[in-house]
Amino acid sequence: MHTEGEIRLCYITKEDGRKVITPPPEGLLLEQARLDVIVEDPEEGTVRRFPVFRQNAMIYGDCSEYVKRHGCACCSLTTVLAAYVPGREKLTPEETIKSVEPFYIPERIYSRNYAKPMARQMPLTLYAISGILNREGVKNTYVGPFKDGEAGEQILAHLYSGRPVIIETSRMRRWRGHIVRLNDKKYAGSYHTMVLLGVCEDGRILFTDSATRSWAGRIQRLKQEDLSVLISYMFPQKKEGDTHLYFHRRRGTGGYILIDQG
Repeated sequence: MHTEGEIRLCYITKEDGRKVITPPPEGLLLEQARLDVIVEDPEEGTVRRFPVFRQNAMIYGDCSEYVKRHGCACCSLTTVLAAYVPGREKLTPEETIKSVEPFYIPERIYSRNYAKPMARQMPLTLYAISGILNREGVKNTYVGPFKDGEAGEQILAHLYSGRPVIIETSRMRRWRGHIVRLNDKKYAGSYHTMVLLGVCEDGRILFTDSATRSWAGRIQRLKQEDLSVLISYMFPQKKEGDTHLYFHRRRGTGGYILIDQG
């Protein structure tokens, strides 16, 4: 049963052990400022609530403009923390910015980022998100440099195990390591962070998206796409071992995060 602002999905374990996730029913409106995605895994006996936030909702107090312009990483981190950490169930993006980030990010780095003009403030990197999740007790593996084929196999196997993946996309579309569209912008105006929840029966990936894209109509917070397409917008970490905590355009801390907890 689905209610306003809430949708219930379920992992179904196939005979070969792979878990597929039930997709939202066709015609369901998914453009809310907040959509709670409740995912049940009967085999594991778990029920997790993934809150998905709309960046441009302007309901985040004095953090609203930042969330609108740079908040995809913050929203994705909030989604995963709320789903996996006891006591974080009601966490919101502005609380992540004001309480979680300054608790784990060194004060000098945190203050320097938010002291910049709004246009130059940056979101958390995947490296930083991975570190915060680990320190919050959410085991994960950050993969920086990657090759598309190997990444596809690893991500797909991980999703079939019933565990999410956090990815970062860019405005560029690649094919076999080469840029084929420099300003495609389907999933990112510049860079964009999203959470992959699982594989649907038809093989498409179900994922959360805090951004509103005109091409998606009223199906916004939960989208579906072929993994090969998503990977074509992802990008590997340029410099292995880069430890920037806020995004740095010249270096680009791409890659993906495997959530290692079921």
